[in-house]
Amino acid sequence: MHLLIVSGRSGAGKSSALGALEDLDFYCVDNLPVTLLPETVSTLLTVAPGRNLAVSIDIRTLGHPADVPSLMKSLAKEVNRLDVVFIDAIDESLAQRFNETRRLHPLSTGNERTHLTEAIQLERERLEPIQNIATFRIDSSGLSIHALRSQVRALVAGQTATRPMVKLQSFGFKHGLPTDSDTVFDARSLPNPHWEPHLRPFTGLDEPIRNYLSQFSETNDLLDEIDAHIRRWVPQHAESGRQYFTLSIGCTGGQHRSVFLIEALSQRLSDLDKQVVHRELSANS
Repeated sequence: MHLLIVSGRSGAGKSSALGALEDLDFYCVDNLPVTLLPETVSTLLTVAPGRNLAVSIDIRTLGHPADVPSLMKSLAKEVNRLDVVFIDAIDESLAQRFNETRRLHPLSTGNERTHLTEAIQLERERLEPIQNIATFRIDSSGLSIHALRSQVRALVAGQTATRPMVKLQSFGFKHGLPTDSDTVFDARSLPNPHWEPHLRPFTGLDEPIRNYLSQFSETNDLLDEIDAHIRRWVPQHAESGRQYFTLSIGCTGGQHRSVFLIEALSQRLSDLDKQVVHRELSANS
């Protein structure tokens, strides 16, 4: 098990970091009481021994931050890898984030009721024992959510890119564009099997349509262009942290050309995580 403690001052981006870790298949727990950490580790090792665990421990957590270093030492022998990621930002950035969201700082609630400026400073002092043992430190002052998640992935897994799920979708223009499309290609310039009476009853899933469209050089030219587009740009989307990418190919009715192209493209992209959807065929089934 890789046990990862995520800590840092309020507003620095711990929730975004946990989201990135969930994408890496960590079992994530936010605001776990310190005393329950050993039990949580033991439970996960029993019920899911191959799963990694990420736990957020911060100023909201029941228990004392000063207890965390000794607790980490005791847990080190129970897991294969143990890291502490401490996410922070300059005081001005944290204050601005609280002012923009209009949320109370955790140390401004309850009995303490300290002003935001004082709460931010006091939180730094109380979390110092955890910051001192941090394996990784991230300054999120000028980072977007996507950039922060990318840094977390790079530190924890040695990678900045995600592995997006690619959706390959056929559709008919006469029924409207799919609203979830990231990129759309138009196949209406290809010869239309609909105008061949003996081919009209078939769809792009059937051999007669495959044989008909494969004979035209422009069909392979279009496939090559779409294949090259996917190879060129999906990795760029992955670098930015995208989890999903939808490429849609349309023809007039969504029965022949677009279906054939999506199926052929799916075979070419066998190395990608993908889902194939034929919108109009699904609607008619």
